[in-house]
Amino acid sequence: MTESGTNGSGGQAFIGVDVGGTHTDVSVIYEGRVERGKALTTYDDFSRGVLEAVGVAAKTYGLSMEDLLARTQLFINGTTVVTNAITQLRGSRVGVLITNGFGDAFRLAGGPRTTEIDDHLQLNVPDLVDRQAIADIDERIDWSGAVLVPLDVEQVKAQAKHLVEEVGVDALSICFLWSHANTAHEVAARDAIKEIYPDLFVTMSHGVFPVEGETRRWTTAVLNSFVQASADVYLTSLNEKLRTAGLTGGLAFFQGLGGGISLEKAREYPLGLLGSGPAAGAIGSNELAKRMGKKRVLLGDMGGTSFDTGIIVDNEIHIDKNLQLGPFMTGVNIVDVVSVGAGGGSIGWVSERGVPQVGPHSAGSTPGPAALDRGGEQPTVTDAMVTLGFIDPDNYLGGRVKLKPEKSREVLDRVFGERFGWSTEESAAAMHDLVVVNMANAVREVSVGKGHDPREFLFLAYGGTLPLFASQIAERLNIGTIVIPRNSSVFCALGLLSSDYVMRFDQGVGWDLSKPEGVDRVNAIAERMVAEAIAQMESEGFPREQIEVQRTADVRFHGQAYELTLPMPARTLNSDDAGQVFDDFLATYERTYGEGTAWKGVPASLINYSVTVIGRQDRPEMGVAVSGNGTHAVPVRETRQVFLPTERHLDEVPIIDDAAFEVGSKVEGPAIIDAVDTTVYLPPGTRAERDAYMNYVLTR
Repeated sequence: MTESGTNGSGGQAFIGVDVGGTHTDVSVIYEGRVERGKALTTYDDFSRGVLEAVGVAAKTYGLSMEDLLARTQLFINGTTVVTNAITQLRGSRVGVLITNGFGDAFRLAGGPRTTEIDDHLQLNVPDLVDRQAIADIDERIDWSGAVLVPLDVEQVKAQAKHLVEEVGVDALSICFLWSHANTAHEVAARDAIKEIYPDLFVTMSHGVFPVEGETRRWTTAVLNSFVQASADVYLTSLNEKLRTAGLTGGLAFFQGLGGGISLEKAREYPLGLLGSGPAAGAIGSNELAKRMGKKRVLLGDMGGTSFDTGIIVDNEIHIDKNLQLGPFMTGVNIVDVVSVGAGGGSIGWVSERGVPQVGPHSAGSTPGPAALDRGGEQPTVTDAMVTLGFIDPDNYLGGRVKLKPEKSREVLDRVFGERFGWSTEESAAAMHDLVVVNMANAVREVSVGKGHDPREFLFLAYGGTLPLFASQIAERLNIGTIVIPRNSSVFCALGLLSSDYVMRFDQGVGWDLSKPEGVDRVNAIAERMVAEAIAQMESEGFPREQIEVQRTADVRFHGQAYELTLPMPARTLNSDDAGQVFDDFLATYERTYGEGTAWKGVPASLINYSVTVIGRQDRPEMGVAVSGNGTHAVPVRETRQVFLPTERHLDEVPIIDDAAFEVGSKVEGPAIIDAVDTTVYLPPGTRAERDAYMNYVLTR
């Protein structure tokens, strides 16, 4: 293993950390126990919040943070640093060396492609690169890889000096036309730049997305350079502080692709860290579904900033290729999860037309909800739920943070009450209803919108906030069963510990399936990719017997712009395979879009070949069943007056301690189950039972 690889000499503990927009979550597996820690995310230095959350978890074992880290075999981290940089458009100042004549490609970028009907809202893609930071380079390669205009290396050096020393760029991206067909010019330009600026971060477009389509390839290259500074500060700071604090085991970082990667690889391709938290939740959801014998799962994760949802069919996690990242067309591959601005910190506001809204903006951890008394002046979902009586202000984060309900009431009255003549509770209930509708619509999008009936699925609900809303979402979609996993509030961090190392390699091939004689070229590309993929994973320290290779290909009809992905055999192809691939494509097409939709008689091409290489790493045991018969009645700790939003009245609701809820025990709603770092709400007509894995199973 490399220093940051999977096998360290530290010990037997496994730590997963998910740095979210509001909270930093930690899951630890050590001595056969699963424990958790949680802290507010510290934006000035993310590593500070990480160490605080690890320290909270360490105390549950009677250890200091340093002692736990010294016993750790693997520390794996998911982070929102890259997501935040792109969302806020705060990143490095990127310079671009581009094929002469194509300097306006980023300004054009395919034009506005939103679903807005109002033309005034059809805004062009925002500028990632200043026009003055784009330098034309005399070079040209055609579609076949033939050199039409040789690269002027001295011009590359001169333009690089101009961009660095006069324009003041922090990183460079090399974006040459048809570089995926012939990489020589981009490699030569990179080498020339490194001669004069050996420490400058440089991204070659073919290195991040070597397939046809310059807009996606070049945008991906620029985004990789754009986020590198933010990512590097985080990666370096966390690595140094963990090592100083005693970590001797492996350190890995999680990718949105659904697997770990070493510190060195994360520095080379920081854009791969995009969406790592939601991807970890999907991985963990699939592992839990397998243990429960379930194949069809709708997942939901509501934290402090967003609500993430996705669908798992037949225990297959779908990868979203060529991610549309807001307005940016990219070549990023990521676990298919939809995110909406509906979290505990989502802000309530009134639109210009006088319509109440919730999200997508969030108060985050700073200033956070008004109840934190850190300067928050806008009502958040957390403020609404505190006001309604669902959240115990004295038990937030296990009592480590005290909330001030009066602050919540003040901002609710100012924003909604005075405007609409509502009581404080009515304002809070309105926020509750709006956020439930937003989340239910997102779940409908990933289920009904993709041809699936949500009533046929299990709803797996996790995150620190979703257990408050899961039953209401399920009711809107007629979902009968909800599972709230044990350690719900840090479930994404726990999902990190179910992962392997993953790397993916793509290459444009352009094989017309009506011309089987082109198979030799495909085989040459495929075998080179497989050999490179295995070598890369071996360099991470994995022996060959722990490495698995998966092959896929993207196929589309001639004249189409988008492809479908098919599995490919793990062998050399022959000319007869062209017909089989075409038949498989037709079957997949009609399975995806409906019977009779395939264009019979129209030829198809295998556009891209992909190789995914997986390094299987040691995993801790997480699925140990717990004995219990649930014959004892669940004790009620107290009752509390709660304003039930769906009924719009106050009710005396029993409060149950999470720790007192045994396996097999049952409780009928209305009731509130109070845990250290989350709250489960059972509306009237909902029953909760704890299964052998300590998950809550809710049925309506």
